[in-house]
Amino acid sequence: MHILGIHSALNQFNHDPGAALISDGELVGVCEEERLNRIKSSRGFFPSRSIEIVLKEAGITISDLDYVYTTGITAEGRLRPHIENFFRHYFGYCPHVTFVDHQDAHLASAFYCSGFDEAMCISYDGIGDGTSGKLAVGKGNKIEVKEALSISRSLGNFYSAATAYLGFRPVEDEYKVMGLASYGKNLMDFTGLLSITDDSYSFQEGYFRDLSSIISNDQPLFGPRLVDEFGPPRLPGEPIEERHIDIAYTIQNILERCIVILVNRLYKETGIRNLCIAGGVGLNCSANSVIRNLAIIDNLFIQPAASDRGLPLGAALLGQISKVGKCTIPDHLFLGPSYDKQQHLAALEMAGVEYEELKEPHVKAAHLIAKGKIIGWFQGRSEYGPRALGNRSILADPRSPTMKDLINNRVKFREEFRPFAPAVLEHDASRLFKIDSPSPYMTSTFVVRSEWRKKLPAVTHVDNTARVQTVAKNQNTHFYNLINEFKRITNVPVVLNTSFNARGEPIVETPENALATFYSVGLDALVLGDYLVTKKIEPKGVD
Repeated sequence: MHILGIHSALNQFNHDPGAALISDGELVGVCEEERLNRIKSSRGFFPSRSIEIVLKEAGITISDLDYVYTTGITAEGRLRPHIENFFRHYFGYCPHVTFVDHQDAHLASAFYCSGFDEAMCISYDGIGDGTSGKLAVGKGNKIEVKEALSISRSLGNFYSAATAYLGFRPVEDEYKVMGLASYGKNLMDFTGLLSITDDSYSFQEGYFRDLSSIISNDQPLFGPRLVDEFGPPRLPGEPIEERHIDIAYTIQNILERCIVILVNRLYKETGIRNLCIAGGVGLNCSANSVIRNLAIIDNLFIQPAASDRGLPLGAALLGQISKVGKCTIPDHLFLGPSYDKQQHLAALEMAGVEYEELKEPHVKAAHLIAKGKIIGWFQGRSEYGPRALGNRSILADPRSPTMKDLINNRVKFREEFRPFAPAVLEHDASRLFKIDSPSPYMTSTFVVRSEWRKKLPAVTHVDNTARVQTVAKNQNTHFYNLINEFKRITNVPVVLNTSFNARGEPIVETPENALATFYSVGLDALVLGDYLVTKKIEPKGVD
């Protein structure tokens, strides 16, 4: 049986379309449309390219599909004819399409991938199918919803409104607010923004703009109450002042308090000590760390593609569980397309660049990094989700006190307050960080141990935390070998890992994307499969 899950972004308010395929009980591929059409978030797109990719991965055609599951159940009457027409237009055939709830898909993407037999489950985001989240319990193959969160209590909209207020782009730049918050020192009075008790919260009237008046995704969500409490908003591009930093700090604090309320309330009802989280708010690593440290939580699983990127997977899992009752989920996220040696060579030849074939790419890469070079690293199947996990990565030396600024200025062209992540050998992680279990997907922050902070300045944030990725050999052999070689050279089992993309672009997908990005930013070298490309700076000639 072949079950396809999709999420379409058929208007500007929807984002991150993609496709996931479960074939004969096994998850064989998940792909995001933005990686293929090169349009970040891909608002207004049907995931035709993603569907094509996952079908190819399974070696089947559209007519082999038994079922298609898609989000958008509250708009089924309006969406069904469009989706069916898209299938016929791109593939000449439309399989049977079943609609599922947006938040239910989020819950499924977390619980069924967690490995837990029983768990509390929380979905929270901006808005989806009429709610902003759900509290539920997963047991075996069933997820029982306990409570739906109204749009007026949306934590996603709350944080997006603050993102716009601080001069960033909502539903895109929330991670900037999270990074900025770590620099804050003064908790501002927020009693005028929301009412909060031990077991409930509600935002004050006027915090949000009337949603019915919003006609563009770029239109800010915040209403007059936020301006009354905190003063005029920061315009995009204006300098960031101490006031803005403290507002970010306050907003992050509010978010964490509200999340803890939800977790505690669900725990009081269920007594279950395992927790699964999905929805866009689940990408807030700082909040996830607060949850992880709660005394009532024994085990926490954050869906790595917690945002709407995870909806195709959740939709496919809802279909699979309802029809078959089980699904095999791999213990990694390398679920996108792969490109063989001939495709690497073809891209290099087309670009007309000089290259060198390497017998041990990981050895060469580790030595380049140890010499202070910033490299692009392109291997195997692409990662699913918003984080580069060692197959489509930019890598550098975490020991350098100037490396963070160097990458920001030469490669990523981003704000100086945003941190970079350390990728560390799993068996060494607890020596360097206060971490007691694997963290392979960069979903939480952990405290850097005091004796390592000066040794890892490029990946230690201002609050002495780091968004850690632990790397196990059985999950990513190439990346593990690279870090292990870097450890052999330097005695440091960590490399700086950030996504292989230029500012405002999706993570690179193809060899051609990798070469284009390599030559458009200040990278020193590119390891493309088994091939090395470097930039040779020619001496200026004399006319």
